[in-house]
Amino acid sequence: MSKNKKRKNAPTYHPKAQFPMKQSKTHFDECYATARRIIRALDEDPVLLDNFSKRQKQEIFRINILPPHIVAMSGHSVPRQYIRYVQEELTFYLRKTYYDESNNVTWMDMLTCGQTMMMIFKMDSFLHRLSEKQKDHVAKLNEQFETKDIFFSVHKTVAIQVKTTLMMLSQPNFRIYGQGAEMKLMPEKSGIMQIIQITTHESQSLHFKYRNRERLAFRVATGRFLDTEYTGATIPLSKIYPGVEEDRMLNIYIQSHAIHRFKERIDTFYPIMRNEFFVLSLMMAQQVVTGSNGMQLIACIAPTPAVNDVRPIGYFVFTIDRDNLFVLTLLPLLSKDAPEGRILCKRLHLSTEDLVYLGMDKLSFFYEVDIDQIPQLKKILFDELHLDYVRSIYNSFRSKEDPFDQKKTLFVKEYFRKMEEQSVDKAEVLNELADAEDLPDEL
Repeated sequence: MSKNKKRKNAPTYHPKAQFPMKQSKTHFDECYATARRIIRALDEDPVLLDNFSKRQKQEIFRINILPPHIVAMSGHSVPRQYIRYVQEELTFYLRKTYYDESNNVTWMDMLTCGQTMMMIFKMDSFLHRLSEKQKDHVAKLNEQFETKDIFFSVHKTVAIQVKTTLMMLSQPNFRIYGQGAEMKLMPEKSGIMQIIQITTHESQSLHFKYRNRERLAFRVATGRFLDTEYTGATIPLSKIYPGVEEDRMLNIYIQSHAIHRFKERIDTFYPIMRNEFFVLSLMMAQQVVTGSNGMQLIACIAPTPAVNDVRPIGYFVFTIDRDNLFVLTLLPLLSKDAPEGRILCKRLHLSTEDLVYLGMDKLSFFYEVDIDQIPQLKKILFDELHLDYVRSIYNSFRSKEDPFDQKKTLFVKEYFRKMEEQSVDKAEVLNELADAEDLPDEL
């Protein structure tokens, strides 16, 4: 009796379907419209899609490839705001960057709808219900997907975007970020999603001696990515000294002082942007130039609004000790020891103290001072050295409500006017400006 009662009250288990089979009409309509644009981008006629029945079309888009999702890998500590930032940057890039602009196909379209078609068109369970004519249409589309290597292109685009963002977030004196990835079934969303896992590597440090002082430096490195493990940045000795007999790879380290100077002198920009310049300079481009005193420098570069164009915004000073290159500090673009600064100081008889006093040792000088109103500076900086690109880097995202600092502009203008018009010592000019009453807000 008790057994029967127990059996009667026992819960029954009803297994759920692996994927819910209901999708909204809006979802299918959006998929069909996107699929037509993709087929056109593949140089095929979208009429091919009309040869499938309504049920077959629904079968194609019933299970979807979903946009990637960013998480921290288990056991790795990643700030939540970093995870959110990487997710936002990736989503924005995929939605706003075109695979084929003429057909209005973005990388997000190709990642979701395009990969969904690729997946379904390879499944025997779908193919065996098609007519021979329909199979020919599928074969045509599969051939185009393979010829244009869509699967590889999509995943490479995602990986590069995530890698670039993580490299900008990485800091040699704190933590280096990398990524892993896995595909995961998402039954509740009727799809398959790529899970991108952020990994962390603590910074590597090394003590070295320079000018009889022991200093601490941190390894410049890239984290673990899909195709590579954690890798320290290197630079060939022949890139620094062309024609050396014994070429070898140098490990790149940077001391905290250089990181501090970098943030101090490449000011105005957001930290993420400053890190982007740091990554471009020491890990990717590695442009080596000769300074005014004959020493070799690594250019700190930034991308300009022009396509595939990078220009210097400062210079890294370094020393070499055996198989290591140690970055010591960052020279401002207008430093006397920098190629551009040497010309400026020679023309206008400026000292290092003058540059610091006028604020020319920081990149924000180009954004705060209206150089066009100062003929002496404009002639050298813009007409001769063509440094107007420095302003264009910032102006590419500068708001119209962010004008020049009129008071600072007038201060610099007055300094050069007095130096040009009066035959007095530079110290007297500086004292006169320092003792003057507050300058007006308007010129």
